[in-house]
Amino acid sequence: MSEYFEETAMNNRVQLSVSGRLCLFGEHSDWAASHGVHPGFCISIGTDQHLKATARASDSFLIETVIPDKMGLSSSRLKRMSCLWEAGHLRSAAEDKSEFFRYCAGVAYEALTKYGVSSGIEVHITEMDLPLKKGVSSSAAVCVLIAEALNFIWDLNLSYSDLMDMAYNGERLTGSQCGRLDQSCIYGKTPVLLSFDKSDTVDVKPISCSGEIHMFFVDLAGQKDTVRILKDLQTSYPANKGLKKALGTENEKIISLAREALNAGDARTLGYLMNQAQKVFDELVAPCCPEELKSPLLHELLYYEPLRDYVYGGKGVGSQGDGTAQFVARNESARKAAMRLVESDFPEMRCYPLTIPNNTIKRADVISSQKRKIGPTVQSRDCVSIKDKDKINSTLP
Repeated sequence: MSEYFEETAMNNRVQLSVSGRLCLFGEHSDWAASHGVHPGFCISIGTDQHLKATARASDSFLIETVIPDKMGLSSSRLKRMSCLWEAGHLRSAAEDKSEFFRYCAGVAYEALTKYGVSSGIEVHITEMDLPLKKGVSSSAAVCVLIAEALNFIWDLNLSYSDLMDMAYNGERLTGSQCGRLDQSCIYGKTPVLLSFDKSDTVDVKPISCSGEIHMFFVDLAGQKDTVRILKDLQTSYPANKGLKKALGTENEKIISLAREALNAGDARTLGYLMNQAQKVFDELVAPCCPEELKSPLLHELLYYEPLRDYVYGGKGVGSQGDGTAQFVARNESARKAAMRLVESDFPEMRCYPLTIPNNTIKRADVISSQKRKIGPTVQSRDCVSIKDKDKINSTLP
């Protein structure tokens, strides 16, 4: 989960940690829901990898970050930007396609213009093991980090949904085509069910998992054009019955069963459902963008025979294509063996562990996450359960 706390009273710094976000099921159903044909549903989880930073109040806007090396690990290289805490300067930085920190500037602009934050912040990203541009929402993570820093330092007392909106609108200001599910990284290691409709609103319900599930995701070291994928699918959607079925009724069925599997801590079924979701995607979605979604690297790895002894199943990540794959391992030792195998047999690829924790929650502890406010102390995001398994039906949520 995102964490933050006061470091010292003297310099009034706070430390922050925000994870990335992996979409387990439901990719593309968020934008599809805006057509009003069928509601969209996704299940996402925070990654084990994070951005870590310190922040404090400032009269201006300053952000500095370590730059990852070629392997995606933190290095000693730094990049920074600063500008006046003024709407024109922040918007200009947000709309500058060459500005590395344009997403951060967009969130700052949103805070100033929508929430009336009259002074700025200074943010130093000190550690980064979250891979960039690999389908795990690194851009959304930094946007959430800036939103949480502003919320804490200036005591805005915003809800989770408000912070997600601030991060989303700030990133969209830059021209990014990010979806509404990306900012669910704010919930950290609690899996969440996101529901979308044509009103462009999102409902978030954290999911209780009764057993630890060991997963990993793989940077395929390939090429993908997310803009092209989104353009082709969105152009095809209004007239394509197969695409509507895949992102509508088929997705809803898989999401319902996946939520049950998570409730039960059932890794085997979760892996099976990933295989099924990939089959639906390949048959009904991929033909709408054949150049990008043929995904030879993804499919080579998904059907790599030596992996089958270690995993229950897997699928693509995010918009899909040859970006990132994800797998459900049979257990923790099998995950380690699978990751060694992939990196040995495919030296250009890199693996990252992801663990869905046992976070079973008592009904007495249920609190509405949409109404709970974030105050100036650390608060758990693992405080919301979903309906009991016997009440789950095909209508979500």
